[in-house]
Amino acid sequence: MAAFITLETKGRPAGAPEFLAYSPKRDSQVRLYCRPSFWRWAELEFNPYATEILANQVVLNLEHKKISVALQYEVHGVLHFIFSSREVPGSAEGEISEYCKSNDIAFEILGAKCLSEEQMYVENLLCMISYINKYREIFTDKNLEFASHSIDRSRGTISDAVGGLQAQYGESAAALLFELVRRGRVELSDVRCKRISGLTKLDIVRLKA
Repeated sequence: MAAFITLETKGRPAGAPEFLAYSPKRDSQVRLYCRPSFWRWAELEFNPYATEILANQVVLNLEHKKISVALQYEVHGVLHFIFSSREVPGSAEGEISEYCKSNDIAFEILGAKCLSEEQMYVENLLCMISYINKYREIFTDKNLEFASHSIDRSRGTISDAVGGLQAQYGESAAALLFELVRRGRVELSDVRCKRISGLTKLDIVRLKA
C-alpha cells in the first residue's frame, strides 16, 4: 500500500521528553517530543513566511509503521514536513523520501542532538516568546502600529525602544517590541550570536510597495 497521511495525534513516544509551549501563531498549546524539534518550532514562530504550523498533529502511515510529523508548515505555498530522528528507523527513510517527492513536499529528518551554534539564537527566541505570551492580550492592530512608529523614532536599541513605550504600556512594552520582531517588522542585530539586552540594536523593516 502506498504511504498516506492522516490528521491524528500519536502522543508522546515511550521514553521521550515532552516540551509544552504556547504558540502565538496557532493561539494554542503545542507539544514537541525532542529538543531539536522544539528548537525548530521556536524558529518557525519567528519566520513571518511560515504558516499553517502543526506540531505532532499529522501522521505519515508507511507500510509497516506510523510516524508522527513533528512539524508541518507552509512557506510560499510549499508544504514542509520535519521528522524527529527518534521516530524514523533507517528502513523508513526511503519511504518518506518517496512519498514527499511524489507529493511535492519538502522534508527534513532532524538529528538526534541540537546544534550548539544555534543555542544562543534559540534561547533569545524563547525569551521573547515568554514575554509575548505573558502579555498577548495587548497585541491589537492599533497598539502594534503605535509601537512600530514609536520604535522608528527611537535611537535604535532595545532600551531606547522599550523606554519610549513604557509610559503608555508599562511592563508590556517589551512584549510589543518582541511581537513586532516575531512578525518580521523589526530586526534585532547579533541575535544569533549574542544574548539580547538593552544594548541590542534594532531596525524597522521597511515594507516594499
